[in-house]
Amino acid sequence: MEIRKFIEEVRRLNLLREIKGANWNLEIGAITDLNAKKNKYTLLFDEIVDYPKGFRVLTGTLLDSRRVSLALGFSPNLNNLELVLKLRERLNYAYKEYRSYEPLEVSDAPFLENVDKDDSVNLLKFPAPKWHEMDGGRYIGTADAVITSDSDSNWVNVGTYRVMLVDKNRLAIFIEASHHGRLHIEKYLSKGKKAPIAISFGPPLSLLIFAGMEVPLGVSEYNFAGAVIGERFRVFRGEVTGLPIPADSEIAVEGYITGELTDEGPFGEFMGYYAGGRMKSPVIDVKRVYYRQDPILLGTAPSIPPYDYSYFRCPIRSAMIWDFLERAGVPNIKGVWAHEVGFSRAFIVISIKQSFAGHATMVGHLVSTSPLGAYGGRYVIVVDDDIDPSDLNQVVWAMCTRSDPATSIDVIKNVTSTPLDPMAERKENLKEYSSSRAIIYAVKPFSRLIRNEFPIEVKPSEELSKKVMEKWSEIFSN
Repeated sequence: MEIRKFIEEVRRLNLLREIKGANWNLEIGAITDLNAKKNKYTLLFDEIVDYPKGFRVLTGTLLDSRRVSLALGFSPNLNNLELVLKLRERLNYAYKEYRSYEPLEVSDAPFLENVDKDDSVNLLKFPAPKWHEMDGGRYIGTADAVITSDSDSNWVNVGTYRVMLVDKNRLAIFIEASHHGRLHIEKYLSKGKKAPIAISFGPPLSLLIFAGMEVPLGVSEYNFAGAVIGERFRVFRGEVTGLPIPADSEIAVEGYITGELTDEGPFGEFMGYYAGGRMKSPVIDVKRVYYRQDPILLGTAPSIPPYDYSYFRCPIRSAMIWDFLERAGVPNIKGVWAHEVGFSRAFIVISIKQSFAGHATMVGHLVSTSPLGAYGGRYVIVVDDDIDPSDLNQVVWAMCTRSDPATSIDVIKNVTSTPLDPMAERKENLKEYSSSRAIIYAVKPFSRLIRNEFPIEVKPSEELSKKVMEKWSEIFSN
């Protein structure tokens, strides 16, 4: 869904708040962070200090299941686990049919209302916030869609990577080694060529969602996200690079990475720390800037969860992990939830109906070392099918009563990780990072389960619960 339509839909739900007069320097970031931890409104900033009216910033777009569902064209009435089930249905379709959703090339786009070329490029005209007090600069790209291509094929990747303003026509971009955009860029540079790149700083939200997820290698996010929503994305070929840019972008740029590096960071990251420090990151020489009249810069202020983009990956990753396990042949997966408190990566819970000895072990090890669970991961918890994996109270209760620390925890060492992990020891010239994972088996011991020897939980029966809730409905009604 394109941003302006989304704003109107959120306005109808009374979830939009418009803020005038905030400063790009720290105030937008602080308001965004505090709002995500309390009222959870979608925030549209205008009349930003030092900028003309109409140059706007939008945050808080994907704070809950209602807004994620809206962005994907689903009913906004889905709860967390209902959204996971709907996503599983659409993901299964996307894995099979993504080839049918090649983006649709168009010759015109709303962002052609304003085009700045070469020497007229001035990125400082946009109110890119300094989001956090210790950030190393102003970050124009925090909720973006970065478009790159493979030099030897027609594979186009769309990723979300952080982008810092350097000056009026240069940007710095941080992309970790394992990410597909980095592979594309390094392939060009290894051949002595400059790497073409385009960035949408206000992409359709449905594309943004999958630009931030693990789409299969060699598959374009344009195709995959298009199949999920059942609609081909419209794209405009950039005048300089020829890369396909989302035609419904609010702001877009294109240019080249030549191999020049510059100081970039630190930046308050998704784990809740300034963990990456000051780095040498690639410079983008911007040759074109496109933007709509009264442009909207899409952004986020990562911090200690919950922050305004910590939720949307939870249902997506949960659905992807569930599908991954079933495609691997693991039976009787009853639920998955990647918790927001673990930024959808570090605290993943899988509910299973135990069917054989070692069932929980199989699940835990597969998820911990898979691409969906490895990067930024820490804990995988396996629970029985009577536990709601999205309910932390139930999950922690199961951990406290169905696991024994000496026998119910496996530790896997040397799993791929990230320099953004606050536990990572940063070393000069070290580009690859690894860390350990813990699997907690918060399940009834299988040998006692099959003999029906595990104690019975204390709770009213379903029949009794239904009876008293109907009889005293005034107590239990919302």
